[in-house]
Formats: sequence, structure tokens, C-alpha cells
Amino acid sequence: MTESQWIALVGLLMVAVLVVPGALRRTRGRVLPYAAAWLAIVAALIFVYTTFGPF
Repeated sequence: MTESQWIALVGLLMVAVLVVPGALRRTRGRVLPYAAAWLAIVAALIFVYTTFGPF
């Protein structure tokens, strides 16, 4: 991985650390459907990034 890819990964992890606790607190009883939706969104973004390359 290049340096810019590491920086992007660290930035993504920092955003996840900020967003995930709030999302889990807000959806305490309905976690599974939201987790599946977020997993699908992340998988779609990864697919688009790998298919069309860096933007």
C-alpha cells in the first residue's frame, strides 16, 4: 500500500470511530437490519472503487 492509501484508511477508521457508537446507541433494538444495510453500502463502495480505480 502506498502512503496515500494508508492515510485514506486511517481517515476511514477515524470516521468509523466517530459514527459507529452513535449509530449503535440510536438503533439499540434494530441493529441487524442497519448493520446489513451499512455492510451492503460499504461493499458497493469497495466494488465501485476497485472497478473504476482511484478518483
